[in-house]
Amino acid sequence: GDIKPENIFLEGEHAVLTDFGVAPALVEAMAGPEPPAQPGMVLGTARYMAPEQAAGDYHLDVRTDIYALAIVGYEMLAGQPPSGGPTPETALGGDLAEPHPRLEAARPDIPQKLAAAIAKGLARTPADRFASAAGFRDALGYPVLRVVQHLARTRRWPAVAATVATIAAILAGALVARPNRPALDPNLVAVAPFDLLLPSQELWREGLVDLLARQLDGAGPLRTVPPSVVIRRWNGPADRASASELGRRTGARLALFGTVVGAGEDSVRLTATLLDVANGRVLVEVERYDVASRMDRLADSVSVTVLRHLGEIRPLGAARLASLGSNSPGALKAFLTAEQFYRRTAWDSVLAYGERAIALDTTFALALYRMSQVLSWQRLGADSLLRRYALRAGALTRGLAPRESLLVSAQSLFAAMRGVDPDSIWWVQHRRMFATLEEATSRYPQDPEPWYLLGEARYHFGGWTGVTPEEMLEAFDRAIALDSAFGPAYIHPVQLALNLEGPGPARRYAAAYTTLDPTDVSAEGTALAGHLLDPDEARSRAIQLVVDTLSAGGIVEAWYPLRRWEDSAETALRLARLLNAGRHGANGGSSGADAARIYLAVTLAYRGHLRESRAVGTQLPDLFVELALLGAVPPDSAAFVFSRWLQNGNIGVAALALPWWAARRDTLAIQELARRASQLGRAGGRWVSGISSTYAADAARGYLALVRGDSAAALSAFVALSDTGCIACTLDRLAAVGLLVVARRFSEAARLLDRPLVPIASMPRPSEVLWTLERARVAERLGDRGRALRSYGRVAGLWANADPELRRFVEEARAGRWRVGSPRP
Repeated sequence: GDIKPENIFLEGEHAVLTDFGVAPALVEAMAGPEPPAQPGMVLGTARYMAPEQAAGDYHLDVRTDIYALAIVGYEMLAGQPPSGGPTPETALGGDLAEPHPRLEAARPDIPQKLAAAIAKGLARTPADRFASAAGFRDALGYPVLRVVQHLARTRRWPAVAATVATIAAILAGALVARPNRPALDPNLVAVAPFDLLLPSQELWREGLVDLLARQLDGAGPLRTVPPSVVIRRWNGPADRASASELGRRTGARLALFGTVVGAGEDSVRLTATLLDVANGRVLVEVERYDVASRMDRLADSVSVTVLRHLGEIRPLGAARLASLGSNSPGALKAFLTAEQFYRRTAWDSVLAYGERAIALDTTFALALYRMSQVLSWQRLGADSLLRRYALRAGALTRGLAPRESLLVSAQSLFAAMRGVDPDSIWWVQHRRMFATLEEATSRYPQDPEPWYLLGEARYHFGGWTGVTPEEMLEAFDRAIALDSAFGPAYIHPVQLALNLEGPGPARRYAAAYTTLDPTDVSAEGTALAGHLLDPDEARSRAIQLVVDTLSAGGIVEAWYPLRRWEDSAETALRLARLLNAGRHGANGGSSGADAARIYLAVTLAYRGHLRESRAVGTQLPDLFVELALLGAVPPDSAAFVFSRWLQNGNIGVAALALPWWAARRDTLAIQELARRASQLGRAGGRWVSGISSTYAADAARGYLALVRGDSAAALSAFVALSDTGCIACTLDRLAAVGLLVVARRFSEAARLLDRPLVPIASMPRPSEVLWTLERARVAERLGDRGRALRSYGRVAGLWANADPELRRFVEEARAGRWRVGSPRP
């Protein structure tokens, strides 16, 4: 591309490179069997050309663009390009081999790391520059961005802030090349922002988009482009040309645009035009008058008129006008103001105006929905207030537009399920939530919000029904592709990418998130996690200072994406120890010291420090069982605890001890649990502590058969266990895999192992490492050397410093890694 200041525009929160004329011409020239007809032809702008480009070299790559972008950055900071001269020609003349002057000479006050990144991008030889845009972006680094954001807020170094924001926005993936135009959908309407010639009514520039888009959505076959998408992609005045371009950008064949002007002391005149984007024909023109304070009434009138006239041109069927769900003008105005702040990720302002809207109308479903959503980004844990808002909104969806009805319903179901032990009703809600979100993404595929909510649902609840981490990441990636400025969509991908692809991709998500200067509760912790993934950053004094001064909530948010990382430094464990030490204050949103102990206990156990985990002490029954099975709890102590569970009648908790009783060949305890579970089922009590009594009885019969030596009956029982009967019974699935391996049914074992043992959103457990070891064993048996090598390596890495009780597993993993990794004769 032709990268220079004239071709970089800020569109909303995107950095847009507008001129791609040079690159396609060069690619087309290179595509033929012969080079271009004129040797030495140079395409581009002289002042921003890399030396190899100026010399007419046709073997150009991304490093040429990195050079041009570094020139732009230097010029923004120093006030002139590094090889500045009176003409472009002098910029190319004579000094192509000389290094550029250092940026520090012109601006000694800028951060050293920023100057070093610019200098590397300006290297005269391509091999000395960054090999990729990601490398340039990552070189800017978290400490630099953190300093720049602080200085920008305090009005110091505005040029530095602007430079880093622009370069990082381009390199982090916000570069918007003109995408392939979607086909025009005849039933899709894009409502453009209105031109407001009254400064006092500026709210309605976007407010009319919110009103009209929601009113027209679902009228017969019509659907509307969501307001957030329109605002991101709108550019220009409210006229036919701009509306036509909006339609082509969004795939909407119908575009509605208009103007509001004063018409007297307290009245306004609204004109609106519905355009057929495909042929430029005006389909409907509307003009309406009303008092300025009742813009909502004007929007109703415009919507009714548009639908009536459109129905005369084409069949609409039963075209019902949707509602925003409130008849209070004050509440409506507060909500529309909150929506504008929402699109700009100003969460505190969203909450302030959302509270005002709810105070004026307690039945305002959309305001309740938005408040519950934003509260989830502002507070740790399953906050009771956001849950109340979401559940109340879900009960008030009648009359809403289809899109809003789908999203509000899904959010309500999500809130109902969060923090609640699964039972039969929970699983019904689970199916409804996913069906609702699949419908939303199908109906509105160009809308980032349904994709984001689907990603959240898959991340938190999909693992129990076989949703893979790849599918979770895919949903978030779709949301990011549609709106790269939407910060919350980057948070979970840090962990997903780390588990799937390693530290490099995870850092890229964290870096992109950081450049947005987020203000949600995850901001500092997620940004820190991204830079703890870089060994050099992790050892730096700047990062150490951040770790030492971060709040408890920030430490939790940094720990969360790193908790399953197999790094040799055991970074997640380091964070958990800091949190448990209590020097960072109370743990926001959780149960303080108890929560800190849980974080430490599960991280210690996951990294193989079993006895220390036991010494921390927790109230997690499934972790206690695993520690007992792995030898970290004395048998007498474990027997006493498990017997008490059984005698107390908590079948759900007692069922977790079945693998331990089976290992001890305690048939009496297994039979007693089976009897109690069956009795509970006959009495009508089917779910206890997240486990169904039917599942507990069936699992007990499987373990009983195993103890008695009937492996065929045991395998049949374990394979038949319900996937939804118990989400904490991971050891039962391990038993099923082990029996399949003994039976030499390796392909069936591999299919079972393809599913994650636990949802990725859950706390880590030692059983996950044993599951990975089983995956390695089966993969080796099936000749899948790549998977076997990765899995053996992960086990060896996670338990490299494990307690003696686990050394046999580590030695097996190391031997397996050497065996499958060595070249075949």
